[in-house]
Amino acid sequence: MEKVMTMAALSGMFLMTATPAMAADSEKVSFEVGADVVSSYIWRGQDCGGMSAQPSATITLNETGLSLGVWASAELFQTSQFANMNEFDLTLSWSPVEALTIGLTDYHFCDGGYWGRWDFSGASSHNLELNLGYDFGALAITWNTCLTGSDYKADGDRAYSSYCEVSAPFKLGGMECSGAVGIVPWEDSFTSGGENGGFNVVNVALTASKEVGKLPVMGQIVFNPQTEATYFVIGVSF
Repeated sequence: MEKVMTMAALSGMFLMTATPAMAADSEKVSFEVGADVVSSYIWRGQDCGGMSAQPSATITLNETGLSLGVWASAELFQTSQFANMNEFDLTLSWSPVEALTIGLTDYHFCDGGYWGRWDFSGASSHNLELNLGYDFGALAITWNTCLTGSDYKADGDRAYSSYCEVSAPFKLGGMECSGAVGIVPWEDSFTSGGENGGFNVVNVALTASKEVGKLPVMGQIVFNPQTEATYFVIGVSF
């Protein structure tokens, strides 16, 4: 759900972004491919699956700032409550200036890999989300709002489920680190904690990464104050 990637700028995902395994760059077009293997799939402070493989690919038109990204997640052993569920996300994003990203992500949750029709109604497994992000350097802010799909409040009105995250990079002990805090601003159905209505802090995360041998390895501690759940994630990028 990009997402640990962003897919969404995604900023979120996650907090988990794929490291390119290969890249073919020209003056006009660049193409990147990568994959992560994570001990569990934690997204915006909620458990979305057990040990998972998460491949990604992005093509960028360098002169326009337009990118099209594909990100997927498949639980390797299907031992969690999400057994037989796969995720396949598409993100179209635009960076008119280097620090600003505007995107639209299609989150698709497919049982057994079935894609399904391009249907964004309440009965669909597709959800379109608007993504906005700005990187100030020492601090980055992202805002994400769900626009379509089965995103409704208890009273039947569309929830426009939203998630906002503030993150900051830093270095510690020779490792690249980041801290993040994520909130849901109002009642929603898309992010853990929002169903209780109103403002909730749902994600407090600390991430550290370094190369072990030639492989980038990531460790992450995630605490969700709303559900009082704590997670520890290890990931390897290829």
